[in-house]
Amino acid sequence: MSGDSTTSAVGSSRWRRLVAVVLVVFVAVLAPLTVTAVWLHDRILETDGYVDTVAPLASNETVTDALANRIVAELFTATDLEARITDALPGPTDVLGPALTASLRGLALKQTERFLESDAFAELWVGANRAAHAQVVAMFTGESDALSEQDDRVVLDLGVVADKVRARLVDRGVGVLENVRVPKGAVEITLFESDLVPQLRNAFDVLDALATVLPVLVVVCVIAAIAVAPRRRRIVVALGCSVAATTALLLVGVDLGRRVTVDQASAASLDTAATKEVYDTLVVALRDWSWYVVALGLLVALAALVSSPGWIGRIANRVRGSSPEVPPVAVWVRKRRSGVSAAIVGLGLAVLVLWPAPTFLVLAVVVVIVAFALALVVALSRMGPRAPAVSEPAPLSPGVDQDG
Repeated sequence: MSGDSTTSAVGSSRWRRLVAVVLVVFVAVLAPLTVTAVWLHDRILETDGYVDTVAPLASNETVTDALANRIVAELFTATDLEARITDALPGPTDVLGPALTASLRGLALKQTERFLESDAFAELWVGANRAAHAQVVAMFTGESDALSEQDDRVVLDLGVVADKVRARLVDRGVGVLENVRVPKGAVEITLFESDLVPQLRNAFDVLDALATVLPVLVVVCVIAAIAVAPRRRRIVVALGCSVAATTALLLVGVDLGRRVTVDQASAASLDTAATKEVYDTLVVALRDWSWYVVALGLLVALAALVSSPGWIGRIANRVRGSSPEVPPVAVWVRKRRSGVSAAIVGLGLAVLVLWPAPTFLVLAVVVVIVAFALALVVALSRMGPRAPAVSEPAPLSPGVDQDG
């Protein structure tokens, strides 16, 4: 009977270990997908989230300089300004026309740059991107009425901005522009362009649909892996390291996507430096959240490693000293060890969730505090009553019969 029960226990332990390993692999695969799904849903496909994401570009000097050059170039082309100036000049215009046009182009560029630094442009930028969000949805999921020829681009109509610049030039004496109106759609700028996104459209569509399910599934799998594992500390280390590794691969993919996007930028896009800024702004949340997950995984693995029962038990005995009595707090913790541990972990997660925009330092401090609190729980629960000291028999006097 005892042999059968031993064999059954060994078989059960193997199956639990196998299930735990499968769950660890499952969590490692789901972690980067979850981060991507939440970023896609909250920061790209939701209109307000997307507008908040691209809003900082309105004050990015690299982007605004590129916008100013493109707006002036499109304004001169849309209004055929050089020909209008040449026609308005008396006499020979071979020299005066180009010189005056160049001078006017410099003035227009300066006025455009000043306007792009104003609050009025920030409002127009938000409106232009809100209007272009349908193209973003079409680009990432295909579910939009946006024009098919723009499915791999996000095009902004900045005709209103160009018209504001025209009005400023009129106020400064450029009367030739007074009766000129910038045609609708004449000043369009490609903000973002990539063939890579449409190729991944089906995957992005699935991730968006699972954006609310994946985080819950990851948490459930983590809890199940720890609960079923015969050696839970090892599984926690494996979970932390594997999640950190796969999420680090996501960061590598984000950087590769940056290179592809810059290489695929067409003449209608902004210059190379501005294109990089746009890409970095779009993925800033994805990159930050990925780094948080990598750091969290490594910190959790480290916390599990340093919470070895061996040294915790030795520390507990040293804290207790030579007293044979068990401290009341240790008795209380030992009876409620699972509940206290769950409460500590839950409190740590609540702090991270409720903390507004937690930094890496906040993340590290919370993980270290939780790890220390869990180690303290283990130490207290390991305090048991000391066995009474066994006194050695007194040595017999010489010549005394031991049996007597």
